Amino acid sequence: MQLIRIRTDDELMWYKEIWDAILEEEDNDNPFIEFAWFYNWWQIVGRKERVELYAIEHEGTIMAFFPFTVSIRLGVRVYAFAGENIANYTGVVSKKEWLQQATTFVFDELIKKHRHILFSLHGLLESKMSTKILEQYFVERQLRTSLFRVVTPYLAFSEIDFQHHFNQRRKMHGVDRRERKLKNLGSLARREPSQDELWQMFRLFDRRWAKKLDTSGFTKGKKRDFFERLTMLKGEALQVEVDALVFENQWIAFTYGLCCRGRYVTYALAHEPTFNLFGAGRIINQETIQRTFAANYRLFDMSIGYEQYKFDWRSDIDFTRQMLASSGTKRTNLLAGFLSLKQRLKEYMKGNHRVVDWKRNTLGHLRYLVKYGKVKDWLEYGQQFVEKFIRLKQVELYELSPSEDVSPQQPVGNLFEEMSIQEAMQLDQEEVMALFYKGYTIYKDSFAETNKPAFALHAANWRVDSMQIVEALPKQTYFLAYDVFKQIDIITAFFRKIKPAQTLWVTVSFWQWRKRKRLVQLGYKPISRMKHYKIARFERHHVEKYTESGGDVHSVH
Repeated sequence: MQLIRIRTDDELMWYKEIWDAILEEEDNDNPFIEFAWFYNWWQIVGRKERVELYAIEHEGTIMAFFPFTVSIRLGVRVYAFAGENIANYTGVVSKKEWLQQATTFVFDELIKKHRHILFSLHGLLESKMSTKILEQYFVERQLRTSLFRVVTPYLAFSEIDFQHHFNQRRKMHGVDRRERKLKNLGSLARREPSQDELWQMFRLFDRRWAKKLDTSGFTKGKKRDFFERLTMLKGEALQVEVDALVFENQWIAFTYGLCCRGRYVTYALAHEPTFNLFGAGRIINQETIQRTFAANYRLFDMSIGYEQYKFDWRSDIDFTRQMLASSGTKRTNLLAGFLSLKQRLKEYMKGNHRVVDWKRNTLGHLRYLVKYGKVKDWLEYGQQFVEKFIRLKQVELYELSPSEDVSPQQPVGNLFEEMSIQEAMQLDQEEVMALFYKGYTIYKDSFAETNKPAFALHAANWRVDSMQIVEALPKQTYFLAYDVFKQIDIITAFFRKIKPAQTLWVTVSFWQWRKRKRLVQLGYKPISRMKHYKIARFERHHVEKYTESGGDVHSVH
């Protein structure tokens, strides 16, 4: 056997047909070891990496390829499979019958050549033969080895009754109901975008992760160029498929998937933050699953991670390993111990939902505030932080019936008109989109230079979101929300014009004493007072009813 070092990507092109032929014969479905992936990675992302790519030759025939990157730490050569921070899975490019022999030869040669050597091999799927052979090699050579694993959920279409599975899962978390709400508000469709539309994918990803901690680097620098280059591949076993969820001609979610011989691997997924309540991310995920089933894929791989939506859809789980193996010198053992401790902490953090949530959301939000936050943003964040420990809320519910209205008649004309969801989308405000989700009709100032909500009416429910109260309204009653206090006189007069025989309910917080005073002057009467106290773990709520129309006692969760 002979070890051939391939030193440049130009030289690698001479081996393309051999590389592809080996993986074609082995029916490889790991997109991250395909020639197209590695060659483009080396050209774009790996230029500054120290790449050591070896081809194994035996009697004039290339049997295998081993793509490594090397780093020097504390005088120790650390070997990893190429693309450690970008490829979810890795492995060896080899025919099955030569895999063990080639692996033994390559690792023996590297250990003979370098006294202080450590192997840090990530992305090894336990279901793959190469993972078992690598572990067997380290055991046979009595190398000090540490193993780490992370769950990898997948959906195998051949193992389930897909229609039953799909119909059952799409109802989880009310995704089917949320999808219906979106379709009732406008046109909703999944589509495969053209090349010149992909900028929207990267823009949407950045918006989704603006206030979160993203470690993928999907849209950053050379990585963005690399992922965009992959979408241009033609005639390769590795193909990229992008699915976009489009609402009223605007992207609200997407999935970026890598496909290889019947396996679809979800690599990136993001959704528009203002459509968070509509579950846009879950909707595009189920749309992609349905499409891949129709396209006769064997496996829908949700990739590594403990996210709940992956477990909702999976039919089974695999595990992805990282192996640390050292040559046994004091220096390598010291470095291996440090890397092992670091990986144990990382493994614990990834498996702990609360830690992941704190790191991704809390740290991400703080980073956003440090970079872009204004005084108002810091004050809101401080208020939310304090309310985790101390919360004192008091809200009063007021009623204005047609017979008790003493507000002066005002010529409001067509001062307000309904706002469409297309207009609301331009505002880029999650709280406004949330009103549509909750079933409100939103009104705007007809004569304002810019679209801006003035108030919102609900015909079925009244709610106090800060106390998680949602209850049905009495008949012939509307609930007023998102009202601008300075316009309460005009809003009341406008309501009387469009709904002359209806009763109007509105809420007032403890601090809005001027609004409370003005409501009384307009003829509103208090019908209920809700109080909520929280100090550390102690919580208490209390409701006082002034009239029978105040409804039942409310619960706070």
